[in-house]
Amino acid sequence: MRLAVFAAMMLLTACSDDDNTAEPLKLSGVTTLADMNTTIAEASMGSFIAVHGEGLDKANIDSVCINDIKIDLDEIYTENNIMYMKIPVKLAKNVTDRMYIYNSLGCQELPLHVITPDLKVERMFNEYTAPGDTIMIYGQYFDLYEVDSINGYVNFDGQKTKIISRSDTHLTTQVPANVKKNIKVSVGSTKFGVEAVCPGRYYDRECMLMDFDELKPSSMANVVTDEKDKQRLSGNFLRIDQNSAWSGWWYIAEIGDTKVTDDMLDHPDDYVVKCEFRTGNQFIDNKIRFCTYLYWAADPMIWSASDFNVQNFNQWETITLPWVVNRSETYPENYRYHSFNVRIETEESYARNFAFDNFRVCRKDGK
Repeated sequence: MRLAVFAAMMLLTACSDDDNTAEPLKLSGVTTLADMNTTIAEASMGSFIAVHGEGLDKANIDSVCINDIKIDLDEIYTENNIMYMKIPVKLAKNVTDRMYIYNSLGCQELPLHVITPDLKVERMFNEYTAPGDTIMIYGQYFDLYEVDSINGYVNFDGQKTKIISRSDTHLTTQVPANVKKNIKVSVGSTKFGVEAVCPGRYYDRECMLMDFDELKPSSMANVVTDEKDKQRLSGNFLRIDQNSAWSGWWYIAEIGDTKVTDDMLDHPDDYVVKCEFRTGNQFIDNKIRFCTYLYWAADPMIWSASDFNVQNFNQWETITLPWVVNRSETYPENYRYHSFNVRIETEESYARNFAFDNFRVCRKDGK
């Protein structure tokens, strides 16, 4: 019994001795690693900082927190009374805009505002994904905001669906069976109370040029109207393959009296063309190009192979193409530029296996 009491007293004495050996913490400021002489009061998530002061030896520090996020001491490095660390990529529940450093003698703190990136949604893989099917949506910081099957959702104009799968940059969900068309879609996190709107619209109808259903080209020669065709997406579509009639001056689609507005014609840099596109072969520069006319007397806008950024072969996906307004010096008036005609230039031997649907003009900012 006496031996046990003696051992306990020795342990308490050792702890007291350790406390007495701690040095007081004195903090003078935070800097970046690039400029160690200029004090900062804010830093972005994931950036590296240096904390200056006295007593900043790793053995003299018990814990470090930014807001209510505790830093793993294995991830900091101290030398010559400077503590080097990375701002954690994690959202705080209690934001105080302060850094706290603790040891057995107390706590010292410094002002430090962490710049947090907003939840971002960039695009839908296919804006014309059929109701009931799985849609993929791309964005940023889904991990940070815990946009997952527990805390996340996709909002189809009031109808919220669960997340099926996700990474930090993309997620999947099921489109509601009774979803409306021409609606905005957003992604949110219930845990952090944030929601970000996706640019563009689901089943976009804002400025449709040619959908091959209601807005049809003057010739239906290359339009697939078979409702049982396996490649069918949202209705009739344009398909070019080795069975399509070819010529050196080959118009594949022509339509007049479109919904092109004066703003689209006067400020073309603010707009793009979107469509759903499907291909089984890679386009090659100098082997194929598309000449798109808004008026017969003006130069066409050119879509070259490099404009077709395709993610997957043999799948319908929404792609973005340039919108360019070239005017004739003789006929510059806006009212003349309301047709939409697509012509192909390629050799007859060049492999052709591609399809288009839903040509439309959209704002670059997605509004």
